[in-house]
Amino acid sequence: PVVISEIMYNPQSGDQRQEYIELHNFGSTDVTLYDSNEGLAWQFTDGVEYVFPDDPGLTIPAGGYVLIVKNLTAYVNEYGMPPLGVTILGPYNGSLSNSGEKLELSRPGDVDMYGQRYYIRVDRVNYSDGSHPGDSPGDVDLWPTESDAGGKSLTRNVMSQYGNDPNNWIAAAPSPGS
Repeated sequence: PVVISEIMYNPQSGDQRQEYIELHNFGSTDVTLYDSNEGLAWQFTDGVEYVFPDDPGLTIPAGGYVLIVKNLTAYVNEYGMPPLGVTILGPYNGSLSNSGEKLELSRPGDVDMYGQRYYIRVDRVNYSDGSHPGDSPGDVDLWPTESDAGGKSLTRNVMSQYGNDPNNWIAAAPSPGS
């Protein structure tokens, strides 16, 4: 399965062009982010706007990573080149919210009887900067605060566990592509 594994939503420099989203295929088989039956690529359906390449479709190898960056030059200047074999894509439209938002990775689904295309959620993260207790159960916002311009990214702790659980995310030194 492919999941959202790291989010740099508020770089320490304040330069939104250094934002990135990391995807990780933690499964044992390659995953192509393209549905050949529907003729459509996967995309982010909430948060930033990005449609993955479709000619040919992008394949993430088993255990592999893909980075979607806001701006390639700003990304490389801040973080350097990722490890060999890691694909860098972008730019995406929009910016990651510094206070939090919902990111949703989806694959194409069927068309309903009205001609409306549906997308099937692959993974979702409704992250926060940790300062919104009123939006959280028990009025406690459990998202790490150190990722909010503190030089750290949100990093998923256990890939196989639910992505929308703040207990499954930590603030860690940026490690895009690994």
